[in-house]
Amino acid sequence: MDRDSFGLWSFITKRVFRAEFSKPKDEEAAKALGGTLRETDVAIYIHIPFCTGTCTFCPYVRVPILRSELERVLEKYVNALIREMAMYSRIYKDLDLRIIDIHAGGGTPSLVPGRYWRVILENLSSLFNAECKIAIEANPEDLIDEGYVSDLIDSGVSEVSLGVQSFNPRVLKVLGRRHSVEDSIKAIENLRNAGCRYVNIDLMYMAPGQTLEEWIRDLEVASQQDVNEITCYPTLITPHSIGYKLIKEGKIPPQPSMSVFKRMIYACEDILPARGYKGVEIYGYSRREDWKYVTVNYEMEGPLLGFGCGAMGFTGGYEYVNVHFIEDYIDTTLNGKLPIAGARRVNLTERAIRYIACRLFVCRVLDKKSFKLKFGNEVHELIRGTGFDKAIPLLKMMGTIREDEEKISLTRRGLFTAHKICWAFVLNVPCRIVEEYLKNPWPLRVLIP
Repeated sequence: MDRDSFGLWSFITKRVFRAEFSKPKDEEAAKALGGTLRETDVAIYIHIPFCTGTCTFCPYVRVPILRSELERVLEKYVNALIREMAMYSRIYKDLDLRIIDIHAGGGTPSLVPGRYWRVILENLSSLFNAECKIAIEANPEDLIDEGYVSDLIDSGVSEVSLGVQSFNPRVLKVLGRRHSVEDSIKAIENLRNAGCRYVNIDLMYMAPGQTLEEWIRDLEVASQQDVNEITCYPTLITPHSIGYKLIKEGKIPPQPSMSVFKRMIYACEDILPARGYKGVEIYGYSRREDWKYVTVNYEMEGPLLGFGCGAMGFTGGYEYVNVHFIEDYIDTTLNGKLPIAGARRVNLTERAIRYIACRLFVCRVLDKKSFKLKFGNEVHELIRGTGFDKAIPLLKMMGTIREDEEKISLTRRGLFTAHKICWAFVLNVPCRIVEEYLKNPWPLRVLIP
């Protein structure tokens, strides 16, 4: 499943989401960040790029590191994060920002001990006058020590998204994961015993050689765990992952067929709701009406302030990409400069399309009243003359979506189409951005896709 695997939707994504990023001057970036923030309720994303190994199909910004070297590098990195946060605090000093969510991804945020999260959150609280808790992504092998987990939770970590990926040892090996099934179960137990407020577990399907029966078994085992949410992601293959060449050379088995992909999607829809997990996103199933592990909404809709090496942010009118090389990131902040490697302006129509795509094809429902409150126009008025204006009637005819006076909703029949749209976008836009910015720390111009 690469960026050309979704046929028409891969083609449309490449046409609709064309973008050009340019390296901004520091004062230019600061002015754009300050002048384009569309709302004062903002989310914060922190990227922790360090990994003690590389997963076979990882498409993200990651820096391999030995555990013995981690302490020395973390101190430098956390200081750089604080310097970057302080720059944004100065940019927004005259705005009464309200921090509504903080989450950390990677890389491996669970490699960061509690004492560093305390420092990060204390600085965020001071700089943005916010009461701070954080949600982090975690690997099971990092959370098998009860004392370490307790310290994480005590430091302000209130939500954890645990990268279980599979309860099948063979699938874990294919994915290049370093934990065992027992590690996953122990990590969940430790999080609960430590008082973690919300726990999500990630599962991966469409792994090379994986069968439908193996996937169904993973869903069944996952639904028996004491977790609040289960998210299910297909295995995406990007050219800059180590698994891309292995598959091309036939050194690992091929992925299941697209027909099996469809059956795996509907297995999630049939099994998890029957066990008390409601579909809150096309890939996310939650036991709670009032909570889900939120990341994609902020990235697509904004406002999101991204901090760290490889982080991306979106004010609503300005999208930026931080430098993807750790030494450049640290040195740039030491020099008092924003570590932005590329940025671009985003107009109101594009932002509206991003919002519609996220709400309808990821979150399953686009509420028309909420749309009008945010954009000041009706849905069909704002997107008139765009490709989206033409696509919605077609999707209704196909039975993919339905519309009434209050909302536009994804149908069960449309779930497979929504997945193709979603993953075509992920592979051709954010994954392409990472791929390009891993080639050169400071390119003058990058075209996506």
